[in-house]
Amino acid sequence: MTSYSESRQQEDHVVLLDDVPHPAADAAEPFIVTSDRRVILAYPIAEADFDRFGPFDPDDDPFCAVLFPDTVFHRLGPPGESDLDIHPLAESGLSAYSVHEVVNSSLAAEISALAHVAATVAQRHFVITFDGATFECVASDYTVVGVYGAGEIAIREAFSLVR
Repeated sequence: MTSYSESRQQEDHVVLLDDVPHPAADAAEPFIVTSDRRVILAYPIAEADFDRFGPFDPDDDPFCAVLFPDTVFHRLGPPGESDLDIHPLAESGLSAYSVHEVVNSSLAAEISALAHVAATVAQRHFVITFDGATFECVASDYTVVGVYGAGEIAIREAFSLVR
């Protein structure tokens, strides 16, 4: 049987998602709110995305909230930007401060097989890279539920979505 890390290199294809704000460099760490099978990730957005997702006031500290429905796996932890090269997907195009989808994900396939996920729910693998951590999840989809002028607002909205 092929190991997880071996199969990753053979199948996984990393694609950048441009319709999701990029994480800010050297900013506050992301915040996760989760319920049974919903994960909402809130994080500060890159200044380069202010015009695209704004407008914002000069005093704003823009955050976005991204919903991942039907989540069967999620994690937030190392590696961060400084050691991203040790991530198994680094050679497949994983880049710092970016939002990715892994097409033909061996992780999604393995989790679906182990978790006996219903065949009617498509499982997609998402990776978002931050300064000090990497967020990964396997879910049916993603939705940017909002871009807000402050982290407190994004976090409040995230909590309201898990009820």
